Amino acid sequence: MAICLDILLVAGRYDAGGGQDPRVVEWPPHPARAFSALRSVAMDEDLPLLYALEQLPAPRVHASEALPSQNRSYVVTNRLKNEGGNLNHVGRTSGLRERRSVFPMNPHVQFIWDSDHRLSEHSIQLLDSLARRVSYLGRSTSVVIMGFRGVENTTVPAGLEVFEPAQSASSNLQLRIPYPGYTDELNALHDQGLASWQASDSARALCRYRIVDDQSEPGAMPSEEPFWTEYRDLVILRFRDESPSGQLIPILTAALRSMVMGQTREPLPPALHGHGFDGNPHVAYLGLPVCGNEFSDGHLVGLAVAIPGMETEERRRILRGVLGADGTDDIRLQVPGFRKPFLLQYQPDASLPRAATTRHWRRVSRQWCTVTPVVLDRYPKNRDLASAVLNSITTAGMPEPDSVEVSTKGMIPGAINFRPKELPRRARGRLFCHARVVFAQPVGGPIMAGAGRYFGVGLFQPEKNDRSQ
Repeated sequence: MAICLDILLVAGRYDAGGGQDPRVVEWPPHPARAFSALRSVAMDEDLPLLYALEQLPAPRVHASEALPSQNRSYVVTNRLKNEGGNLNHVGRTSGLRERRSVFPMNPHVQFIWDSDHRLSEHSIQLLDSLARRVSYLGRSTSVVIMGFRGVENTTVPAGLEVFEPAQSASSNLQLRIPYPGYTDELNALHDQGLASWQASDSARALCRYRIVDDQSEPGAMPSEEPFWTEYRDLVILRFRDESPSGQLIPILTAALRSMVMGQTREPLPPALHGHGFDGNPHVAYLGLPVCGNEFSDGHLVGLAVAIPGMETEERRRILRGVLGADGTDDIRLQVPGFRKPFLLQYQPDASLPRAATTRHWRRVSRQWCTVTPVVLDRYPKNRDLASAVLNSITTAGMPEPDSVEVSTKGMIPGAINFRPKELPRRARGRLFCHARVVFAQPVGGPIMAGAGRYFGVGLFQPEKNDRSQ
């Protein structure tokens, strides 16, 4: 029998900083944070329950996708200034506070421990009584209702993804977990007046997790081998201070292409400039909009450079061209028509926002939908847009889809709708449309198709349907 900790985010939000840096948003909730919350309300007679719980292996986590939010405000501090400061509290100063929250699509979160019968049903009932004393998780604004129960069937609730401990060191997602001796460390930190996150800031408390795309059975891998596109690398540069409109994608990707080509050491790889390289995939420049849920407005969270498979030395030259010779985290993108440069950051380990992660665009799915319209490679006969889109998909190197659905407008919330004059210069004068395609086999992204696929249009986002789940 497994043990399940159910968590309901009452206000539909989760406010928690990422350990040492409170500006880093935490999602999904870390098991160690929930354990610390249990310890904060535990009495001496409850400690044996926590000692038993910390002995269990790292739990699976069930949580939905979430939208990040940033809040900046001035708050009154305890510091005094003779010349004044805060208008309402004379002599005291105001300090800028920046906090980040997430708003999950589903307010439910679950932790699943495989207990191997180490905890009796009576112990689970006592843990449930303990969990119901917890009023918030993270900051006090994250009001929760928590409860333990024993479960025989660990079916994943609709709308939740599965995060499970990963054996591979290549996984970038790390969650803090309780471990044997964790309760004693929390007690010692409390006695010294120190923050509880310091107990889980060590190597043994960090567990790598992966997101299970095939949720037919937790822990199972997809039964069918996926088809992978030619693009092995997806280098994402996040906007640091702005969220530009998706209508700017052609302008921003053109500026990004100019910057990368200007920073890449000669001789330029053929995949970068594209001249005399017909029939082979080129380097593609993408704008990454937030799409797919009812609150999406299509704003951009980042730009990306998709690099196809090539020789190691050419690949390294392009990567240095993207990130700069010094590999700095801050990149200044000069865009014609804008007085100030756009500030970009390379943060490959950040997990939110989801649209700014490589995992989002490289997911395996049978169903994909455009976030920017497909510019058709050829004029369709009898204005059969679906056949023309199918041709653009196969021309881009993907398998032929089972079905194609087309529309002159975006088919998911946040999808970008361009006017003809807003398309990339090389794609103007052609027909374009949005599309949803379903493949017979799972396909791993990123997927770009059409005449403008190297310049930010024709980008698809993975979707879930009955066949891909």
